[in-house]
Amino acid sequence: MNDLPPRIVQYGADGLAPVVVQDAVSGDVLMLAYMNDEALRLTQETGRAHYWSRGRNALWRKGETSGHEQLVDEIRVNCEQNSLLLLVHQVGAVCHHGYPTCFYRRTAPDGSLTIVRDRAFDPSTVYHEAASAPQSPENQALDPLGEATRCQFDAYAYLRDHDLTSVSGTSRRLRCTDQHFGSRIADELRELAGVLDGEHRHTDPERDVLLEASQVIYWLLLESLRNRATWMALRPDRALATIDTQLPARTVCRLLRAEADHWSAGEPDALDSTAAAHATLSLVGQACASTGIDPLAAVEFDIAELQSRAYLAPYFAHRAT
Repeated sequence: MNDLPPRIVQYGADGLAPVVVQDAVSGDVLMLAYMNDEALRLTQETGRAHYWSRGRNALWRKGETSGHEQLVDEIRVNCEQNSLLLLVHQVGAVCHHGYPTCFYRRTAPDGSLTIVRDRAFDPSTVYHEAASAPQSPENQALDPLGEATRCQFDAYAYLRDHDLTSVSGTSRRLRCTDQHFGSRIADELRELAGVLDGEHRHTDPERDVLLEASQVIYWLLLESLRNRATWMALRPDRALATIDTQLPARTVCRLLRAEADHWSAGEPDALDSTAAAHATLSLVGQACASTGIDPLAAVEFDIAELQSRAYLAPYFAHRAT
């Protein structure tokens, strides 16, 4: 991704510059947004598109709640240096109306609008905007990835909430209030990137991906639980399932290492940490998918390890009832 020198973009009187967002693969113009200096800086540093919402008067990262983020491949500036072009790999959905681009209607001289693109998905499903009141997670039927991540998350919450420090290193870590896990997350992200590009090997490539992916997930869950995040706030199932099958493995490696640098830089506050953990989980899912592995397998790999621990037998027995 290009590194733009500071202030190369000339912002308007409101401190904003318009940003055209284009799909790096298809060439489709996806959306129009706005950036201020902070949004541009964060986009450059993280490789993920950040914008300024004029409606909410707030900074936001595309996909921070839905997981449908934009991985930035290149940043360009126009000839007058007052607008930007982002070439991105769109992960998941972009348009809240269900189309593959926000520009899905054509105008006519009489002012009428004609839809010229096919709808790509049901927005009420993707964005969970059902007209009825949402059910509690206990009453919702979850898919296998949802069930597995819920089981995994709750197992670690059990270790946090029960004093098993005499037999469990994880329980000790979770019950120590001054523990920080950013550096461990970074280490495992770099090892996962190493497996993908052939620089890091344990046994065979598939098992190595499962091992390293499950390790990243482990430390991310500990970070989230340390900050008292809930499964519903984190939604690891949605994050892991948000993948782009067109994203090259070499790009995934670069993003994993950039994400590692982000976690190494310092500990975000609790709210930012949950959003950051969700985003990093989506990269783990992407890493699995780029090697032909279902992210569910990485979660089940870790659950199998948890089930082998005698001190967690009461948790799994209770869950089975």
